[in-house]
Amino acid sequence: MSATILSGRTTREALIPGLKRRVESLKRAPVLAIIQVGERDDSNSYIKSKKSFGDKIGAEVRHIKLSEGASQEEVLRVVADANKDASVDGIIVQLPLPASLNRDAIIESVDHSKDADGLTSQARTVPATARGVLELLKQYDIQLKGKTVTVIGRSALVGKPIAALCAKEGANVIVCHRGTPDLKAETLKADVLIVAAGHPNLIGKEQVKAGQVVIDVGINTVKGDKLEDEVEGTKLVGDVDFDAVKEVVAAITPVPGGIGPMTVLALFENLLDLCENKV
Repeated sequence: MSATILSGRTTREALIPGLKRRVESLKRAPVLAIIQVGERDDSNSYIKSKKSFGDKIGAEVRHIKLSEGASQEEVLRVVADANKDASVDGIIVQLPLPASLNRDAIIESVDHSKDADGLTSQARTVPATARGVLELLKQYDIQLKGKTVTVIGRSALVGKPIAALCAKEGANVIVCHRGTPDLKAETLKADVLIVAAGHPNLIGKEQVKAGQVVIDVGINTVKGDKLEDEVEGTKLVGDVDFDAVKEVVAAITPVPGGIGPMTVLALFENLLDLCENKV
């Protein structure tokens, strides 16, 4: 029997009315500033998706675009301006940034009271991808308390926050990465396997077992046909061999259409949290 598909798109659409009600309860439309450096096609597509979702719930998205050659000082100045702008409620810096820039310093320069991505050291919000993962599990009534969760990936932006949130929910969390000596042994221990390694098709059917829930956070681009409302001219694949694994496990997220839409949802949930909890 094929796995249940955990659809981020369907879940996100179902939650839109609640977000619209939250927006309507505010004194004015919330404003999210997105700061982009460069012309990456994938970043352009993701920002387009965020703008579209903002329109759906009644939030304003301001896109501040800098050239690929923008200096560190120029980017920091733009962030500082957004920090000071009283009409801006939330800020995100679109990643990845050009290699010439100090990513961590730029992220940390965002006012933590406006950090909609939840990536600064004193953020008041949960990192959007991690929140999206937990929200999807919640909507499908997948409990973590007392379960073994294996997280593949230990990045500060994705893997670590997901592991921390799962532990907070009462899960027994195992954190590993694609260089873990016996990765298969760790994946087979999992009731819930969350893969955020950034490596296409890292997990195949040999690394999973019946009854597992598999959450694929990976977004990798390979050459392929154009996909509707995704990156043009490329095909998106996850860290999991979806077609093989879905025949073994109990439930799995697709790529695209799984965690990606939930990350966008969580970003705007964070924005609304910031608006509602202003000091």
